[in-house]
Amino acid sequence: MHQRLQTRQAKIYKKLRSSTVEPVLGTLINFTGMRRIWTRGIKQANKFMLGAAIAYNLKKWLNYQPKHRKVNAMAMEVQKTTEKVLQKLGFLFCRLLQLSYTTLS
Repeated sequence: MHQRLQTRQAKIYKKLRSSTVEPVLGTLINFTGMRRIWTRGIKQANKFMLGAAIAYNLKKWLNYQPKHRKVNAMAMEVQKTTEKVLQKLGFLFCRLLQLSYTTLS
């Protein structure tokens, strides 16, 4: 295995993985406190991970800032209102996930 990891292809895959998958897992573990899966069984663990992935993606989506474009005042107001609603929904969704997982275990 050590020899296989020294090949050029393995180094490329390792670099790709470290830039795509590892930051997500690191964020979930270090910043959301997901050091353990607090459910029993594969199905429940899968639901737990899907919930964590949804929360992670919602957070990234809410923090996304597109390139600046010329937009009129009405469109800016609609965008601000939409962002506020989505932030509240994201918070409520995360809270709902926390409550459902604490009642399952």
